Amino acid sequence: MMKIDAIGYLRYSDKKQDSNHSLEIQKNQILLLAERKNLNIIEWRADRATSAFRNNAGKRKGMQMVLDDIAKGAGAICFYEESRITRSITDFYNDVYTPIKEQYPQTKFFSTQSDEEWNPNDPITQAKLVFAAEESEIKSIRTIDFHANSLNKDTPKRPGSRTPIGYDMNDGILFPNEDANVVELIFYLASFGHSQQTIAKYLNQCNISTEKVKHWNSSTIGYVLSNRVYGGDLAWNVRTSYEISKPKAEQKIDLFKNIHEPIVSPTVFHLVKQINALKSEYGTMNTPYYLRGIFKCKKCNLHLVAKDNSPKGRCGQYLIYRCVRCKNATPITPVHRAVLGDLQRKWHTQLSTLMTTSKEQLKSWFKTLSKAKLEQKCLLDKLHYNKNMSGDDIANTPLLEEVFTVAQKRLEDEITYMNMTMDEINKLLNDHYLDSFLKEMLQYSILDFKNSELRVFFLMYFDEIHIDFEKNNDLQISYRLSPFVLLENLTGQVTEQMEKFEDITG
Repeated sequence: MMKIDAIGYLRYSDKKQDSNHSLEIQKNQILLLAERKNLNIIEWRADRATSAFRNNAGKRKGMQMVLDDIAKGAGAICFYEESRITRSITDFYNDVYTPIKEQYPQTKFFSTQSDEEWNPNDPITQAKLVFAAEESEIKSIRTIDFHANSLNKDTPKRPGSRTPIGYDMNDGILFPNEDANVVELIFYLASFGHSQQTIAKYLNQCNISTEKVKHWNSSTIGYVLSNRVYGGDLAWNVRTSYEISKPKAEQKIDLFKNIHEPIVSPTVFHLVKQINALKSEYGTMNTPYYLRGIFKCKKCNLHLVAKDNSPKGRCGQYLIYRCVRCKNATPITPVHRAVLGDLQRKWHTQLSTLMTTSKEQLKSWFKTLSKAKLEQKCLLDKLHYNKNMSGDDIANTPLLEEVFTVAQKRLEDEITYMNMTMDEINKLLNDHYLDSFLKEMLQYSILDFKNSELRVFFLMYFDEIHIDFEKNNDLQISYRLSPFVLLENLTGQVTEQMEKFEDITG
């Protein structure tokens, strides 16, 4: 009798099983099954270190390859037992079994735990699926409980997870190792606006590696730069969900401050976060238009737009800044030359002044946030009072209850965020990095900076530059009192938020 071409499907859930014999056991049992059922295993498809509880059956790469194999003519699928294909009871049936049977009804499914063709409608099979799902749920609950127990100690400990680059872990506590210098270098380069791809390329060209990373790519650099662990904090539940890696808002994560020794100074950590925000607002830092976003037309009070008027197919560049209202424009070269000339003349004075004014600004913002937080707490108390006094109305009006609930949640989130921001300001005030950095900068010429470095420098150290087209392109340049643009913007937004909440809470 002619053998049926079949696909062997293998899966294990944990990367820790990489070195054990899980796949070999599954494979040997499937081969014995194939011999009994007159099957010819033509392909092995595997999902390694893939949770069947977290990952839908139809979306796993190995399972998608199985579907392609069936479409190309394979007549059977073999697997070890039910927990290898799913731990969610229905996803394998809905997303794999049913579509295959509808399109290729002759396809057979086999489990090594049964001598008969696998039947999802069989009571015993259904019981096995339920047990597999229940077992996975129990494991998940145990893991969550273990994490909660580790985090809720007097001194929170890092639950079982991958140890970050630059650290060793002993009894749940992180300690910097010899790779910490590489992490510092990555943050230092990022604080000058260099992209993740540029940093990865630089590290690879210089043959800089760590125990965990031998070749760098932009995603690895991004992981390092976004990890709060390097500031000495333990952050948990930072993603929207297991499947979605989008980060939660800062006030919604589990954050434990100053748990271990930081690798990166608070100032550098903040500046990198700030540059990410500036990139979101202004785009890439690697651009010749490094005044874009701070360069304004004095007459129209509008930011000038960057425009490339270079002739197509001909040599030469003609890059300009242009006002969209009055249509006046200026080439970038003379403007940049004038601005850099002004900065060079004031280089030593301006940087020296920043050492003092930055601290004064931080103290001022801390005071503003402290006052705003106190007002928020008063509003929250007032909201609770009004809610209690409106008990009967709330009981009969679901919409009114929702209004109170939403307002309360927003106030609580704002207070939490203010507390976190004030903690960050305290760290910056106690950090001496900016002073030493500015002193080091005095040894260099601004003309040695690359485009991305100039772009970052102007966004952080310049407030606005106005050009008066009616007065021979006269420039008026105003400098910032500190490089902490993010905190300055936040403090400005606090007042606006307060006015809105006062309207909501009455």
